[in-house]
Amino acid sequence: METANRNPRIELIRETAVLQIKLLVDGVRDAILIPLSLVAALIGVLRGGADCDREFRRVIKLGRRSERWINLFGHKRPLGNDLAKGSMDSILEQVESAVMEQYKRSPKAPDGVDRGEQG
Repeated sequence: METANRNPRIELIRETAVLQIKLLVDGVRDAILIPLSLVAALIGVLRGGADCDREFRRVIKLGRRSERWINLFGHKRPLGNDLAKGSMDSILEQVESAVMEQYKRSPKAPDGVDRGEQG
């Protein structure tokens, strides 16, 4: 979304909301990866052999990939060229665009409210 004409307070609220959503998703990811990594390690210990860490390494790979997808603090490159799949940022931008489009079309929005229209 274009941020050049936005109120700094609105931009702060937007960035805070995005961070909170990303923190929530990151927490859910961690909650899933904790037992998954323990089970993968247990399988490896019980199976043994030269590649006993195979499942555990797959969990690590999944964790790294999901970390790039979430891009919690916005410092990672998106995954691949397809931005729709490249990061959570692109999905949040699409959601924001859809919400703003609905807001612009809403007849119930108060008069005099800047709906982001260029004049």
